[in-house]
Amino acid sequence: EEAGTNAEKAAVAGPEKGVQGINVLPLASLKKSENGIPRSSEKLTVPADSFDQRLFRIFVSHRWLQPKKPHPDANGHPKYQLILKCIEDMQKRGWVPSDDDKIVLWIDYACINQDAKDPAAELNDNMLRIVGMCDMVLTPVVDEEWESWAAHLERDQIEKDVAGTYGAKQWQDYWKRAWCLLEMFFAAHVPFTPQLVLPLIGGEVLNFVTEKKARPHVLYGMRESEKNEIAFFLVPLRDEKLEENDPGNGELFSENDRPKIRYHVKELRISTMIRQSKTDEAVATFGAFDVANVLDKLAEVHKEQCQFQQQLERVQEALEVRRKDPKSSDNAVAGTLMTMGLVYERLGCFDIALQTHEEALEMQKKIHGHDHVDVAKTYNNMGLVYEKLGEYKKALEYYQKSLEIKIKAL
Repeated sequence: EEAGTNAEKAAVAGPEKGVQGINVLPLASLKKSENGIPRSSEKLTVPADSFDQRLFRIFVSHRWLQPKKPHPDANGHPKYQLILKCIEDMQKRGWVPSDDDKIVLWIDYACINQDAKDPAAELNDNMLRIVGMCDMVLTPVVDEEWESWAAHLERDQIEKDVAGTYGAKQWQDYWKRAWCLLEMFFAAHVPFTPQLVLPLIGGEVLNFVTEKKARPHVLYGMRESEKNEIAFFLVPLRDEKLEENDPGNGELFSENDRPKIRYHVKELRISTMIRQSKTDEAVATFGAFDVANVLDKLAEVHKEQCQFQQQLERVQEALEVRRKDPKSSDNAVAGTLMTMGLVYERLGCFDIALQTHEEALEMQKKIHGHDHVDVAKTYNNMGLVYEKLGEYKKALEYYQKSLEIKIKAL
């Protein structure tokens, strides 16, 4: 069954937002925290889609230092201090916005409900979207014994192979952890739009983004902090590295997370094949259900990055995959059509948007009847298109149809 597909969720939710349902931690709030990295229960986070301006978003990818407690940091909050010092250093150098109000972070301990029965489950549908909305990945490395391995190494020696040469135990353990590996691969593979972040960055970050056309992943440890050096930039992990460092085989504190990790690895493989224009091969290998869901998520990432043409292409692919699959529900197809109509509207293709909404509407009426909330949402979407066309009487007609159904549902 496809009751949980993103397309059906879109059919229920109406117009989607690429970062809807995701919380972020404002840098200003992080600095005010009296307990180091704040726990989700402290409620210092805010919805990622609640800002009127484009902010610089940092994904903190790290290995928890006290997993049995459980807590991500050690006594004295050394990781918390590294995060703040790294960002402050980048601000001073002009790499990222100097205004704290223009920077937000995604940190699992703060942004995922830690009181839930299974906090990791929240990542199941959101990992691709969370990484996709972020402009940088930061890995803080707590290493009080850094001189034992770094004393004989110059910075340029480490820079030649940061992944292999940086000798901190926490960094070596990071490479063994399933969640950490997964985050690195997502950072390198999830779509990234340099044009969106260029107005917010400078210096070495700008150079990296311009040259690599990739989301920067920086490492900042106690060595860099005490030597007053800049963070190290990691080379993006490419497709072939996934076989060498499969997160599905990585270490986990709880084996209950293994299925989640393998699910995300499958998402990575599917997204890679989609990027390589091998969608049909992906369907043959992984099945239409999973491929269509990944296409939905990639479409949402493109939407958040204002790549509406790319969003349309992914939605069109998802529709084609679902229509070819005899197991796909009509509701999933209708949800995909609904999303497609919204994308056409964003692109200014109002006639096609109306045609697409009309097709979705007819399917919804057959599935649910004429008085269902999905039908009301599609009527409302059509009203929005007519309003943009300047056909205000038509717009009012469809708004009224939508309202009548909603009133009946009360």
